[in-house]
Amino acid sequence: MIEETLAVTSTVARRRTPSKCPQEDPNPRASALRNPEGSSSPNTPPPQRDSAAATRGAGGIDRGSDSLSIRHIDEGGVMAYRRVVASATLALVAWGVVAGAAHAATLVVHPGQSIQRAVNHAQRGDTVRLLPGIYRQNVTIRKGISLVGSGHGRHGSRLVAGNVPVPSPCSQGSSVNGICVVGQFGQGGNLGAPVRGVTIRNLSVRGFGGFGIILLNANHTTVRGVAAIRNAEYGISGFVLHGVRFLHDVAVLNGAPGFYIGDSPRANAVVTGNRSFGNGASSGVEGIGFLFRDSSWGNVWGNTARGNCAGMVFVDTSENPAPATHWTAWDNTASHNNLACAAEQGGGAPPLSGIGITLFGASDSVLFNNRTNDNRPSGPTVFSGGIVVASAQAAGGADPTNDLVRRNHAHGNTPFDIMWDRTGSGNRFVANDCDTSSPGFICG
Repeated sequence: MIEETLAVTSTVARRRTPSKCPQEDPNPRASALRNPEGSSSPNTPPPQRDSAAATRGAGGIDRGSDSLSIRHIDEGGVMAYRRVVASATLALVAWGVVAGAAHAATLVVHPGQSIQRAVNHAQRGDTVRLLPGIYRQNVTIRKGISLVGSGHGRHGSRLVAGNVPVPSPCSQGSSVNGICVVGQFGQGGNLGAPVRGVTIRNLSVRGFGGFGIILLNANHTTVRGVAAIRNAEYGISGFVLHGVRFLHDVAVLNGAPGFYIGDSPRANAVVTGNRSFGNGASSGVEGIGFLFRDSSWGNVWGNTARGNCAGMVFVDTSENPAPATHWTAWDNTASHNNLACAAEQGGGAPPLSGIGITLFGASDSVLFNNRTNDNRPSGPTVFSGGIVVASAQAAGGADPTNDLVRRNHAHGNTPFDIMWDRTGSGNRFVANDCDTSSPGFICG
């Protein structure tokens, strides 16, 4: 057995040089919606393969332990939403391993056993399966495995905060995150190899002092059938992502956005079938159902946001030079998002209330056949309405350009069902079903 110890000082910075857009079109729905005659039904995400050719027990097996500290530091900047900064020393212990079976295996964990030990022992492609019950622990994943529970309901697999946190790449003090998926970072915070092919499925993360689930430098990650409930910060979130999928998840009563993708210029995201309710109710700030910040290329459809301060926000900010562009959102419902969220202290997020869906400095994006009803502010807000297209220059971002708002249904919103502040160029509003708008021609 060979032991090798590597010490690396790393920093995760949120300012990244924007990557070049992919040559292929990862967002074919946008083109189809702009040209309805040539449109076709969107491709649904492929089913996840769950291979379990061999099964082995996980109790008492530990292939090593890792220690990395990541600090969350709140800084200024409108719509910044908690800059995630890591400044720590990473001690990696790599162990020589005897070659095992050629097929992927399933490691079964019972309540009371260590999920982290099973994850450490798993090989790439393996599945760690959680039996029904309560698991008072947090988990870190740095390799391409599947973590699969027995459901996110009352009788499923429930991760809750333990009295003694498991050392994790994303935890600092009381800010312990439920599940952390993290890739490599080099000295000076330069991105290293991303973690690839992680799936988290059919479980819940509840009551953690930090994020429910956080993904950092992760490619082709899927979070499916997961519930994030009453976590102090974000529900299900990620930074520096590519090929991310949030499928049929639930985010309820978290202290910050329920769903979040940030700092991902080539997100190539699929976000569908998710529900986000009442986020921000406990903290009184950042209560957004779905937040996409400084990220590009994604399809967002069939989601529901209700009872938040804002339903769905696509925003370009000064926090990252990458734009917010090439998003397509259709068949979503964002209604009754009437909580009042105060402005974040220190120049962070502005006050928000009564917002359905907004393109805040986003470009080359499409809103099609969404329903935004009865969004009415209950407190101070930077703007409000069913659908809002507005400049993000006040947040250090861009004006909206080349956006298409087509065949949406918006009623009972205050002050307008659809509002455009007349900034930017090439924005089009076509055949929307609404009663009030600014400018008036949008509903005319």
